[in-house]
Amino acid sequence: MEYIKVDIDDSGVALLSLDRPEVLNAMHAGLMDETMTAIQHLSTDDKVRALVVTGSGRAFCAGADLGAVADDSGGYDGVGERVAAQMQSHFNPFMEQLYEFPKPTVCAINGIAAGGGAAVALCADVVIASTSAALKFVQLQHLGIVADLGANWLLPRIAGRARAMSACLLGEAIDAAHLLEWGMVLECVEPDALLPRAKDLGVKLGRLPPRAVLSTRRLIDEASRESYAALLERERLAQRELCDLPVFTQSVKRFTSA
Repeated sequence: MEYIKVDIDDSGVALLSLDRPEVLNAMHAGLMDETMTAIQHLSTDDKVRALVVTGSGRAFCAGADLGAVADDSGGYDGVGERVAAQMQSHFNPFMEQLYEFPKPTVCAINGIAAGGGAAVALCADVVIASTSAALKFVQLQHLGIVADLGANWLLPRIAGRARAMSACLLGEAIDAAHLLEWGMVLECVEPDALLPRAKDLGVKLGRLPPRAVLSTRRLIDEASRESYAALLERERLAQRELCDLPVFTQSVKRFTSA
């Protein structure tokens, strides 16, 4: 692959690195096509137990490659139509595949994550950052457009409305210390410790039943849209399904025989 790197270690943790360091791993069609193909393969590979996403070089992801956005080929009626078409064909499916990955996911933010790249950085079950990391939602301040790639869904859930609004409206960099303080990342570590820690988390998460991880993800993410009673019922239905799996009965036997 030309724009990403994928490595699967012996513990079943797949490391996917966005690999366009010369442009701070900015996203274009080629990078997203390769990533979606890799995610599809990893999702069905029984050897893979968890996915870690990071960036090559000094950045995590600088967002959309504006050079590709400015390309006026394709016969679109204006830039807006072209951007909307690119979002429909690549950016949004890319994010949906990452969010729906059927195994635990970890994002390891190794440097700046700007614009859409900041949304990618937050789109994981567990997010950690190096002390050199920062998120910056630049779209409104620098381009006069809204934050996208799911940022308006992710940010209020992770950081709360006030911080989500300030992040999008002011476009100021949120450094690693504030990412931790605001609860946007689980922890911050020194740059050299980032990938070892991310892989350790991948190993730990990879031991969990994948279907239970998916159910937990959906219940937590959808909780704000439902009443307490409705969520109780969704939890009940999830337990009805998961308690029929062998992993549950085996775990019960281990507990009761101890």
